[in-house]
Amino acid sequence: MEDFYLKILDYLKQERNFDYAAYHIELLKRRIENRIVRIGAGSPENYYSILKTKFFEPDLLIENFMINVSYFFRNALCFELVNKNIIPELIRKKQNSKDRTIRIWSAGCANGEEAYSLAILFADQLKKEKSTLNTRIFATDFDSSAIGKAKQAIFSSESIKNVKHHQLQNYFTEKDGKYFLNSEIKEMVQFSIYDLLDKNSHAPRESIFGDFDLIVCRNVLIYFNPDFQEIIFSKLYKSLSHNGILMLGEAEVPLNSFRAKFEMSTKYCKIFKKVSLS
Repeated sequence: MEDFYLKILDYLKQERNFDYAAYHIELLKRRIENRIVRIGAGSPENYYSILKTKFFEPDLLIENFMINVSYFFRNALCFELVNKNIIPELIRKKQNSKDRTIRIWSAGCANGEEAYSLAILFADQLKKEKSTLNTRIFATDFDSSAIGKAKQAIFSSESIKNVKHHQLQNYFTEKDGKYFLNSEIKEMVQFSIYDLLDKNSHAPRESIFGDFDLIVCRNVLIYFNPDFQEIIFSKLYKSLSHNGILMLGEAEVPLNSFRAKFEMSTKYCKIFKKVSLS
């Protein structure tokens, strides 16, 4: 990598304790280039000077690294498969169990669209089947500002472009071009800050012990190099219940060391079932 890109990352590590070693360097470089263009810095050399003299710029750059475009029901086919296949299976499984709670983890939840999408699907299905099961969705992200936005649950028209008409009517209120999610769906999701690279836990503290029936971790692993992906996959595997379901992003698959621990549930999306090895 060119000297000034490395200097920029070293400065972030020194001043903000941002450990860039975990990330794919080329991805970080592209995000730095985007920031240079956005503020009109002209070159990495000029941007490095700006970084050192403007107090909030390091925080803005780190925030730029974390940006993950999101909207409700992103990749509609995958959510349709979850709705038609995964959710009914989980409901049947819990109906015949003493455990009356379906537990879900949205890992790397960004501004909350993914977690709330899941909540809407479960709310619809449970009403349809007149089920009294409980659904608890734990949604986590490393970015505190994203968690703050997620808790507000106020979305733009672009964010809700894949929301169906009946869902929009049942679960949203429109005001001045903004869409406010109602309390029924908001109360199904618990948001918290969590670092997937935290070596002291394998699941969010709020979930107590993990044991999730479904984990959705989409478009997160692509940011990390293989060594750190190994850490994250280990967490996901440990946190899943017996025969639990893992949903990844379209460009993501389990690492070779985990291939035998997951079986593919469908050829159309990256949805896997945990295999409990004896």
